[in-house]
Amino acid sequence: MDYDFFTSHVADRDPKWAARFHDDVEAELRRGMDRVRAAIRLQPTFGPIQMPDGDPPAQARAMVALCSDDYFEDLDCGRDWAVFTDRLRRHESIVGVSAPNLIAVPWTTIEQPVPPAVGPIEWPVGIPAPGRGPSVFDMLRLGGIRDLGYVRAVRTVADRVAAALRHRLAPLNAAEADEVEPMFGSHDGASRTMPEVPRRLPILEPVPPARTDLVISYVGNDLAWADWVSEVLTFEDYRVSLSRWDWSAGESFGKAMARARGMGEHVLALFSEHYFEARRLAMDEWEEALGDGYAGGRLLPIVIGHTQVPSMFRGVPPVDLTEADAVGQRDLLVAAVHRFAPLPARNTGFS
Repeated sequence: MDYDFFTSHVADRDPKWAARFHDDVEAELRRGMDRVRAAIRLQPTFGPIQMPDGDPPAQARAMVALCSDDYFEDLDCGRDWAVFTDRLRRHESIVGVSAPNLIAVPWTTIEQPVPPAVGPIEWPVGIPAPGRGPSVFDMLRLGGIRDLGYVRAVRTVADRVAAALRHRLAPLNAAEADEVEPMFGSHDGASRTMPEVPRRLPILEPVPPARTDLVISYVGNDLAWADWVSEVLTFEDYRVSLSRWDWSAGESFGKAMARARGMGEHVLALFSEHYFEARRLAMDEWEEALGDGYAGGRLLPIVIGHTQVPSMFRGVPPVDLTEADAVGQRDLLVAAVHRFAPLPARNTGFS
């Protein structure tokens, strides 16, 4: 698999936030590129570790490393760094020019010394270096897309990736990559990404999630919105699940909707320019995928971006959050969802 960039991070540390940053960088790149192929390892709160196809550090043309004390203790991250660094050295020996294709991001506060094998790190200009300001993780966690520092960090990393893609970095074949030893990490410190599981064993089947009150259907570019909607409705005592429509991997709308509806009775679909971006579906395809879900009142469209909503959804007006401020968006969302799916009575266990 020829990836444009790979995000290397400790898979069982803050996976939701790492995935959100990865998706935001990918979305920023899409502004100037027709197609972006990106990879990240994720360990969700339930189910198996999600591994991308192939060996991204040996194949991707750029690598974004989310650096932290944990990162420099993790064997998988140590291998990612070593494999990609080996490719950079080979490139420089052939071309005579060093390529800026390894982009180190100060993800969290770094208090321990960087491993000597890594050497000095050139942090991206425009992002506070460790100890000189908030980390990218803190800016994301506390402010997200409303934090100008975070937005600047996303754009800085996306610009660096775009510049890196101008360098033709040769991949490593599987045999060569297997010979590369990790540059840092230890079994005692953090072989945590895939504990006691060899790297290339088949992934187990996912554990089906428990049914919930509401399922949020979204595409990767809108993860920040999906997180916000989930947080607001969880505070309202709803049990909420996220269901990402991975159309970039070839998943059809019908399968995505069937999967979402299998997790709960009511689905919120986050409509944006991203949701409809690459899915030129005919009317009968929408109708077949939705079945009677929309007519039966089990699908509520939430408009989060300026987009042309397919005509079949216009019979019942969707909830439009695009014109309201932050407080108004929350009030509109909560009121609409309470009407759409009143909270079920809970069995508290008390008589």
